[in-house]
Amino acid sequence: MLIAMELGERLEELGYEVLGPAHTLDQAEAAISAQRPDAALLDANLNGVSSVALGAKLAADGVPVSFCTGYDAIKGLPEGLAKAPVLTKPISDATLSTVLTQMLGG
Repeated sequence: MLIAMELGERLEELGYEVLGPAHTLDQAEAAISAQRPDAALLDANLNGVSSVALGAKLAADGVPVSFCTGYDAIKGLPEGLAKAPVLTKPISDATLSTVLTQMLGG
């Protein structure tokens, strides 16, 4: 939870508007139903639950998705997420900025 809050603060410092953090899939789904994001950084594991299905839903709706994880890779990504960036924690500001610029087409 603290890592997600710290990441949100760092994103705001980089000039991004943050919809989260969401600590459960239900919270994440509520946030994106209230406001469609321009891009999504999803923790691959939200309280023991995979966020891959949510990522697939967002990607199908045209939202660029990246996963943050403590693992080297995320297994079983569907075809629509096969090229989604996977950021391994800890994530530097330079990496965040580069990946978000790419995701947002900048």
